[in-house]
Amino acid sequence: MARLSRAAALSAAVAALCQGALASEVAIRTGEHPGFTRVVVEDPSIRHWQLGRTPEGYALRLSPGQRSFDLSKAFRLINRERLASLRAASESDLHLGIGCSCHVEPVEVRPGVIVLDIHDGAAPRDSMYERPLPPPGTPALAQVRPRSRPAAPTQAYDWRKADAPQPTVELQVGMNQPAVDAMRQSLVEQLSRGAAAGAVDFATEVPPAPTRPEDDAPTPHMQVLPEPGFEPAAADRPQEHLTAAGSDCIADDRVDVTSWSTEEPVARQMATALAGLTGEFDDIQPEALGKAVRFYLSLGFGAEARQLLATFPGIESDRPVWDAMARILDGERVPEGAFAGMATCDTAAALWSVLSDPPSGTRSVNSPAVLRTFSALPTHLRRHLGPRLAEDYMVRGDPAGARAVQDAVLRAPGDAGQAAVLTEARLAVAEGRPEPLEQLASVSGQSGPTGAEALALLVERQVAAGKTPTAEDVIALAAMLHENPGSEIGRRLGRAYRLALAATGDFETSFARRELAPEADADVWRLLANAGPDSELLARAVLAREDKVPDLPVATRRKLADRLLGLGLAAAAERWLDATPATEPEDRLLLSRIALQERDAAKALGTLAGLEGEEANRLRDTARSRLPATPAGRVPPALPVPTAVPESPAPLQTQGPAPAATSIDAELAGPLARSRALVEESASDRSRIEALLGQPGQ
Repeated sequence: MARLSRAAALSAAVAALCQGALASEVAIRTGEHPGFTRVVVEDPSIRHWQLGRTPEGYALRLSPGQRSFDLSKAFRLINRERLASLRAASESDLHLGIGCSCHVEPVEVRPGVIVLDIHDGAAPRDSMYERPLPPPGTPALAQVRPRSRPAAPTQAYDWRKADAPQPTVELQVGMNQPAVDAMRQSLVEQLSRGAAAGAVDFATEVPPAPTRPEDDAPTPHMQVLPEPGFEPAAADRPQEHLTAAGSDCIADDRVDVTSWSTEEPVARQMATALAGLTGEFDDIQPEALGKAVRFYLSLGFGAEARQLLATFPGIESDRPVWDAMARILDGERVPEGAFAGMATCDTAAALWSVLSDPPSGTRSVNSPAVLRTFSALPTHLRRHLGPRLAEDYMVRGDPAGARAVQDAVLRAPGDAGQAAVLTEARLAVAEGRPEPLEQLASVSGQSGPTGAEALALLVERQVAAGKTPTAEDVIALAAMLHENPGSEIGRRLGRAYRLALAATGDFETSFARRELAPEADADVWRLLANAGPDSELLARAVLAREDKVPDLPVATRRKLADRLLGLGLAAAAERWLDATPATEPEDRLLLSRIALQERDAAKALGTLAGLEGEEANRLRDTARSRLPATPAGRVPPALPVPTAVPESPAPLQTQGPAPAATSIDAELAGPLARSRALVEESASDRSRIEALLGQPGQ
């Protein structure tokens, strides 16, 4: 008996120790919020819980039992207006004493964490938490398992029993045709997907067809709605909601920038939008985060929206769309973003797709959708995105679309801004109208990208009109080039800088900085041919035998050849005409003058064959006078006529930089003219002597 007593005592002690080990302490936290007081009960071992009414308030029962409650910090952050008392009534019950006309709304946010919110006012009528708790020991409702009952036999729906209207003409199709095999395979795949989702059930055996009177009502039709996870096929959706690749276009409500802000002051809207990004325990609130990001995008704050997305990575649904919109608002191109390939959509996504990656052709853009969406944007976004969109239209060769964008910007009340003035000037160039140079000059004095682009366009139009840019503009272009290396603005500034250098006479630097804008070569050569000094002309236009003739317009080549011919360089002039077929009268006249300077009268006459006019007749007479003596032995009475010289010959200078003052050219003009006269007189005397020596018997 003593041994049994010792064993029983040892078992009791072990059981007590086990119960103490199994018992857990429940953490209780509280907090005050506008309109309610929160009590948080947290213990990972909680499996079931019940909440019910008591005379003093509410009671929370936790299962399994054998636990204690840590109430030491319960009233550290709250007062006793709503929660008057908090005590542990048993090893599993927590009693809440309510000191106001309030009710408790419980929610289990995750396993082991129960939140009790004490709200002001009476509880809803159908609240299940207003009933008293059952006696201790009664299992919770979640622990009661319903008794199993025999499954009633169910009859599967047989879709083959439904009566279908018979076609008036029966189509006889061979069962071995490829189209039938493809249709059969498609039906099998679709039915298999439906069976896997539980939307379709197959009948194991075919029941007999039901009989009904002839005058009975027809069988009602059944509509099968899409199951969760299933989407209609692309062929069943409108084409305007699909991209060219067959994917879905982004819906309008996902990019409805207009609805993301109100007419209230921006500061007040910002305070509201940025409130509540995180919860009580620093949990990210996806809805509040999405609202804040959309608000930033509606203001045009792309960098701020991206920073918010990077700081709070708690929302994934529209993150790619918002990220692409933020980059577009900051002036970036996003060819691989969320709007890729959606320029043909009939939704607002077409506008953002064009801004993210402008298509090269007009057919690949749904222009009505783009313009419709752009016109509906807020005024500040139209002014911000309008210049870029109008430029995309002009690059694509659609000035009408660019004009529609510009009109949508200008019809808004208030000042349209400097960017609109720049766009209007570009449109004037594209439409062939006089450019607003005075307005461009006012914008070009501003800082920033708009001022730089305006200065580049102003200098280009001045050079095209034959005006010389000011020294201040040339210096400003050089400074802006240093600030914008390798960018699109830098390329435009480089072109304007080369043209400004050439227009001011610094051809050496203009040719040396060719890497800034190689496409400006034709204009630089044109300026050299029209007004460049002889020194630069001799240095650039006299080509070596192994040099390739630059690919320039015919008018520029003709002008270069004419000036070289005027300097007595017939061979160098002919190089510029060799690459151009001599079909135009101007080219044939030039070739005739070259032949006369090379003392080839027969070639000059052959080049002039069929040409009429005063110049052609004069050259023809000169060529005939320089032909050898006739067989009759008589010398032509007319003396050779020297090759025509330009009325205002440019001074001949040695190779090197252009002179700084025009007085040097004037000083050299007299000696150069006298030298030319001596050369022509010598050539005339030589022709006379050759003619005399060629006559027999003299």
